[in-house]
Amino acid sequence: MATRVGLLSLVVLMATSCKPALVSHPEDAVVATAYNDVLTLGALQKECPAKMNPEDSAAWSQRFISGWQQRRTLVHLAQTELPEEEVDFEREVKRYREALYIHAYEDRFLRDHLDTTMNVSELRAFLDEQPDLFRLEAPLFRARWLVFPKGASFPRDIRDLQKQLASNDAEKLSTLASRCTDAGMPHDLDAERWWSWAELSQFVPLDPRLAARQQSSNRVTKIDWKADTTAGRPFDERALLLVTQRLNAGDISPVERVASRIGELLLHRRRDRTLVTMRQQAVEAAWAEAALSTPQANGLDSDTP
Repeated sequence: MATRVGLLSLVVLMATSCKPALVSHPEDAVVATAYNDVLTLGALQKECPAKMNPEDSAAWSQRFISGWQQRRTLVHLAQTELPEEEVDFEREVKRYREALYIHAYEDRFLRDHLDTTMNVSELRAFLDEQPDLFRLEAPLFRARWLVFPKGASFPRDIRDLQKQLASNDAEKLSTLASRCTDAGMPHDLDAERWWSWAELSQFVPLDPRLAARQQSSNRVTKIDWKADTTAGRPFDERALLLVTQRLNAGDISPVERVASRIGELLLHRRRDRTLVTMRQQAVEAAWAEAALSTPQANGLDSDTP
C-alpha cells in the first residue's frame, strides 16, 4: 500500500502544473494503468485546464486519474460480464459519429453562409404573419411629457405650456423642447416610443392612485404630487402628461417592442431553410458526380420477394 501511495505521489508530482518532466519523451510516461490500458502524461496534460497553480494542478490530476481508472474498471466489467447481444453498439456508435460529423459541418456552414442581417420590413412582415404570437399582456402608451424640477412650483405660464404640449405644430413643440433643454427639464415631446405604465413612471412622477384617469385622458394632465417623506418623496413633484395613443391588453404589440424576439424566430427559420437548401444541393452535386447510386432500386417495387 505504501509503495502504491508513493508511486501515485510520484506520478502526481510529474503531472502537477501539467508540465512535462525533464526526460526524453516525457509525454509517453505512464501515469496510470487499468486492465492493460494506459494513461500517459501527455494524455493527462491535454486534459489539464490551463493556468492552474501547482497545488490545484496536483489535486486535479489525482481526481482525473481516479476517475479514469474507475471508468476503465466499469468498462472492463461491462465487456466481460454482459451478454454479447447487449454490448453490440457498433450501429449506435456509427450513427453517433455520423451525427457529430454532420453537426460540425452544418455549424461551420451556417457560420460561413447564414445571413443574420434583418430589416424592419422583415420584422413587420413576420409580425403580420404571426400576430397571435405577439399579443400584449398589458396596455402600452405613447405620450408627450415634461417634468419640472423637484420642489419647483408650476410656472406662471403653465396654461401656455399645456397648449404647446397638446399642439401638433412642429414649431411650437420645437420651441417647448428648447425651453425644457435650457431649463434641464426631462421631457419627451416626440411621442414615438411605446411605454408600459411602469416604464413611464420611471421618468414621470405618476401617482398610482390616479393611473386610470391619467391613462384614459386625451388632454394634458397636470401632475401635482405632494411631498411625502414617509413614502420616500421629500419634494413636491410636478409634471405635464399627454397620452397620445394607447394599446390595450390583447392588441398586437408594436414591432419595436418585440423586435428581438421576432429576430430570433426569423433567424431560426432562416437557419432551417439554409440547411434544407444546402442538403438538397449537396445530394444533387453528389448525383452529378456519380457518387451516389441505387442499383437495387428497381427491385424494391417488385412483388417478387
